[in-house]
Amino acid sequence: MIEFINQLRASGYTVEEAAVQGAVLRLRPIMLTMLVATLGLLPAALSHAIGSDSQRPFAIVIVGGLLANLVIGIFLLPTLYVWFAREDDKLPEMEASFEV
Repeated sequence: MIEFINQLRASGYTVEEAAVQGAVLRLRPIMLTMLVATLGLLPAALSHAIGSDSQRPFAIVIVGGLLANLVIGIFLLPTLYVWFAREDDKLPEMEASFEV
């Protein structure tokens, strides 16, 4: 996410615009990844069959981690970036130009 926001800033966006645009553009892939993994782990998380005593906790922890990743990656990280980044910060050189 940080690298994506830096690419947007290098292409001319301000800090706030880059953070918002980066969060909006990355929301869909992160959300779809979380949704697919959650739906795949749903049977293991809800199972009461033999062997589910070891599968259920793992499935619940993985789904919780993916949900936490969504909240941190889409909401918290761009907010912290805007708070701490300055317009005059020197950005690392990007190998390939990024166009939105």
